[in-house]
Amino acid sequence: MRTNRIPQLGGCGARRDCVYSPAVKDSASATASPQSINFKVIALGFLIFGTTVVAYLPALKGGFIWDDDTFLTQNKLIKAADGLYRFWFTREPTDYWPMTSSTLWIEWRLWGMNAAGYHATNIVLHATEALLLWRILYRLQLPGAYLAAFIFAVHPMNVESVAWITQRKNLMAMLFSLLTVLFFLRTRLADGYRTGASPPEQERTSTLWYGLSLIAFTLGMLSKGSVAMLPLVLLGVLAWRRRLSLGDLVATLPLFFIAAVFTVVNILFQHHGSAEIVRNAGLLERLAGAGAVVWFYLYKILLPLDLMFIYPQWHIQAGDLRWWIAPLAAVGASAFLCHNRNGWMRPLLFAWGYFCVMLIPVMGFTDIYFMRYSLVADHFAHLAMIGVIAVVAAGWEHWREQMAPNPPLGAVRSPSPDGGRMPATLGSWAPQAAAVAVVGFLAFLTWRQGGIYRDPQTLYEETLAKNPSCWLFHNNLGVIYEHAGEPEKAIAEYEAALRFNEDYAGAQNNLGSILSRTPGRMNEAVAHLQEALRIQPDFANAHNNLGIVWYRSGRLKEAIAEYQETLRYKPDFADAHNNLANAWRKIDRMDDAIMEYREAIRLIPGDAEFHFNLAGALLRIPGRENEAAAELETFLSIKPENELARRILAQIRAAQH
Repeated sequence: MRTNRIPQLGGCGARRDCVYSPAVKDSASATASPQSINFKVIALGFLIFGTTVVAYLPALKGGFIWDDDTFLTQNKLIKAADGLYRFWFTREPTDYWPMTSSTLWIEWRLWGMNAAGYHATNIVLHATEALLLWRILYRLQLPGAYLAAFIFAVHPMNVESVAWITQRKNLMAMLFSLLTVLFFLRTRLADGYRTGASPPEQERTSTLWYGLSLIAFTLGMLSKGSVAMLPLVLLGVLAWRRRLSLGDLVATLPLFFIAAVFTVVNILFQHHGSAEIVRNAGLLERLAGAGAVVWFYLYKILLPLDLMFIYPQWHIQAGDLRWWIAPLAAVGASAFLCHNRNGWMRPLLFAWGYFCVMLIPVMGFTDIYFMRYSLVADHFAHLAMIGVIAVVAAGWEHWREQMAPNPPLGAVRSPSPDGGRMPATLGSWAPQAAAVAVVGFLAFLTWRQGGIYRDPQTLYEETLAKNPSCWLFHNNLGVIYEHAGEPEKAIAEYEAALRFNEDYAGAQNNLGSILSRTPGRMNEAVAHLQEALRIQPDFANAHNNLGIVWYRSGRLKEAIAEYQETLRYKPDFADAHNNLANAWRKIDRMDDAIMEYREAIRLIPGDAEFHFNLAGALLRIPGRENEAAAELETFLSIKPENELARRILAQIRAAQH
């Protein structure tokens, strides 16, 4: 039997204790000659890349969806000329992920509001990651490296990371994580001495690769904090292949230091952002949930059906023994693999360890804002799923080897184009057929899943079809219906959101606002707005909406108080300044009204209504007609078709002559 091997990665020699050193059995990585190697690698690489692009074509046609406004389209730092500086050197961003933000800052100047450009970049990043994964698994001597990379490229659980522009941070984190591992594997620490090289050259080369791995890891931490677990993974790589030494621990210390520093930085940034409590959970509840997280993602990776943007929220009860089955099973599986860690169980232990370690940041021990809606999400598994996929691909390669017919003793056989055994029977084609079927099925699921990212309404409706209890998307769908002029549908969605979460201040506010414009339902509107403020006293929009209700009801004192509360919590709320000015004007406090109108105009100079209202207030004061005329001229420059403003301006000019 022909077996292709590469030098053992641990650099085994008389002074090394190599515990595990498998032969390379990658059907897509070994060939007969250097010339065919280059051609085949390029061809297979293009196959992965091309298939990935085809699978993600629906996502390429997608638009901006939930949270893309905060992260990109309405992000003032993205639009600012000095945004790069502010991302890197100020505390203005919500999270300190300046590497990710920098890519979007640059692309905003290329694509602007054209979502296709951002989607295309995400797809290219993901396809590149698949190619890097192929190289890493091959260098780690893992069988089935090419199949693993292909499965990762088209696995539908990755759609959320690729099709959702906001998850650029996930892709950037994965890219630099893979580069960190690849560079680390080129160091002397991992790869041993290179044959034929002098010791000084070996040291220089090793130092270069080590330095590059530190740089790549730093950039990964500057892309997203979930990369922090990677130093443990690198230690696991070394422990998988040989016994760890003190030198190994010392060599990874800089990585642990970088991870610790940027983890602290991320925590500090999150604390200066929203103070909203994500979830109230004790340690026991978090431990029980962590075990369930492991098995949930393992199940979804192996059987990626019924994927959702937001899964139903778990209601973990630490006192319910059923919740402890999952963590106990995870501990038991870990203990079993550790106890039987020799032979073929050793790589299985490494894959399981990698999978669990990379899930630690999303197990629920620390709170991520998304966990307010669901404790699990497809994009949470992006970095961790490699471990599971690698094991599946290695098992397939073992099956392929078992199915290949053995040649007669002493027979000479030319190597097959894929570097494996030459199949001679129909049965021997079963593994290849199965691989093609699995990859094709996964690509189809990815293609179908990418379609739900076409626009926000499609995303919300598809999610609610599978998860009717998603109160967030009931509310968001209500906003879409309201803007489309369908108030009855909007009210139904807001009410549905409150059925599943009556403490959702956003839905209480939205329902109160739309009911205030519905004849005969003013009292209900007030009740919902007051409930929103009971839940969230600093809710500026709810204060403003309640002020509007009091203003329409003639209760100007209460209206002014609510507008002032609005501006106390949100001083840059231009509409609230305008509304307060209207109230001051109603009680003939013109100086106060003019001051508020001017502040609204300062915040949004291009709002025609503000200029028109200011002109009206100025006309109430003798001797300020010229100022009023100037405001009307500005108004007409924005809305030249307005005949009322044109007549008023003409009257002012006529009176002046």
